[in-house]
Amino acid sequence: MTVLGHGVRAEAMAEALAMDNAVTFWDEHGDAAHPRSIRRADSLHAALDGASLVVVCVDDYDATARILGRAEHHVTSRDVVNVTSGTSVQARQLAAWVGERGGRYLDGALMAHPEHVGKPETVLVYSGSKELFAHHERLLGQLGSATYLGSDPGTAALYDVAMLSFAWATLIGYLYSAALLRTAEVHATTTTPLLNHWMSTTIASVIADYAQQIDNGRYPGDEEWLELDAPLMDHLIQAAHERGINTELPQLIRSLTRRGIEAGHGRDSFASLIEIIASSREPDAGFR
Repeated sequence: MTVLGHGVRAEAMAEALAMDNAVTFWDEHGDAAHPRSIRRADSLHAALDGASLVVVCVDDYDATARILGRAEHHVTSRDVVNVTSGTSVQARQLAAWVGERGGRYLDGALMAHPEHVGKPETVLVYSGSKELFAHHERLLGQLGSATYLGSDPGTAALYDVAMLSFAWATLIGYLYSAALLRTAEVHATTTTPLLNHWMSTTIASVIADYAQQIDNGRYPGDEEWLELDAPLMDHLIQAAHERGINTELPQLIRSLTRRGIEAGHGRDSFASLIEIIASSREPDAGFR
């Protein structure tokens, strides 16, 4: 198999795949370091000769299209797995291009940092050719837990940005909590075990409950509702002001909540804010 890649993500994938397979690596920039177990190709064409499986992990889809376009005849009858970040539209366009040339295409997303590649708990998602995934599932499992999402090549890319949104929102919430507590000289290492426990128990349970509410399109405010939450957001903003830290994040949350109440969700649960988030209407200028 061949890995066409650039950067630490590509290097980590090549190393994980080389644990039980012969892997050829090619970097168009020619600056990638790699262990001796991975053969480095001198050219793109040399890298693709005889490779039935091609894994691509480069900077963006433009780079992917440029590289595959330079070796178009090698795509015929090849299996292409692209784990480059991009959009659903780009994934579908590339899948069509590969399919028109007789190849099979699978789009993928690595939901972790490079140091997590190769661990069984690491999440990777794939969509596109079902036959390609089935044929190479064991091999893809060397990168981490491989989940197939269906035949639409654009699904994995959509999951990628959706899960990144979840990760960034969660992590920025953690950083905000740490910043607030640091003003009282509380170390992050002191509070992190408590936050992790809270996330894995109470918050995980709330998310599961919200999932049912979202799918049902009903947001019963039996135990918590927006009008109950709103004053607590005022408390958070006031505390942040008093402690001298940035208030943009809690102000965003309060703004969404106020819009939810304005839209008639005052007695509905916090999950009802999905209807505000899903709306394309921008908030009025200065609305806080």
